[in-house]
Amino acid sequence: MAYLGIDHPLIAVHDLDKAIETYRDLGFFIAPPGQHPWGTSTALALFRHQIIEIVSIGDETLLDGYDTGGFRFGRHVEGFLNSSEGVALTALFTEDAEEAEEQLAARGIQCTGTIDFGRDVVRADGEPDRTKTTLKVFHNDSLPRLSVFACQQHRRDLLEFPDRMTHPNGAQGFAAATIVAEDKAPVLDWFTRIHNVPATKDAEGFDAVETTNGHWRIMAPDQFEAFYRVTLSQAFLANGPRISALDVRVKNLEVVKDCASVTLSETDEHLIASDMSQLGGMALRFVPS
Repeated sequence: MAYLGIDHPLIAVHDLDKAIETYRDLGFFIAPPGQHPWGTSTALALFRHQIIEIVSIGDETLLDGYDTGGFRFGRHVEGFLNSSEGVALTALFTEDAEEAEEQLAARGIQCTGTIDFGRDVVRADGEPDRTKTTLKVFHNDSLPRLSVFACQQHRRDLLEFPDRMTHPNGAQGFAAATIVAEDKAPVLDWFTRIHNVPATKDAEGFDAVETTNGHWRIMAPDQFEAFYRVTLSQAFLANGPRISALDVRVKNLEVVKDCASVTLSETDEHLIASDMSQLGGMALRFVPS
């Protein structure tokens, strides 16, 4: 069965180098940046079956490439960057993209299109190799920033190198992705259908949808501001509900404090990086795993 867990939100930023520097200042190991064949540049913080991916516009001449069902990945990212930084869409982990498409179709969610691509890499032993990735795009016209794609990495061994998954801050992945929505109902309907589970409440008492790899947390704007200690602009939800924070699992909060050179708010059990303007329209909450 092709399970769908939260794999990686794509955090779109104007200045990739600056964003990389900020995330490194928080203690993440960010691999050297690369580029997608549809023109977006990309930098990764890698974990086991999860990624924090930061993207920007790398080559404008490629943005119209890889059209699938009218969806153009590069233009989708560009369109949201023209409005604001932040998550443009999210990858869901699967080991069988074709089966994932069949399962979602059975739940009334039609695949927009398929993208197959690869890139040349050098393995740890110095030998050349090539990745292979299949994406099944599920664009949501009414919730465009919450569009998703099932992502099958056929050669995960060419991505999850152990030396690139060790982070100075002890990060091990993320436990939750938090969505801000003025109207929660359509968001809950979208994700309960994707994951084929009922809505529930998380440990903090907020609306949630569990996946096999972390959970979606859905908050009203005022709840988000109080919980993550931020102030949202009036235009923040101009493109509808959006992923606005990640809860990052770490081994020890003291290690995060020791290595981070970014200002953090401290609670009894968590640390919060709340300057969303530096983090690509995101807040990060560090939670002990």
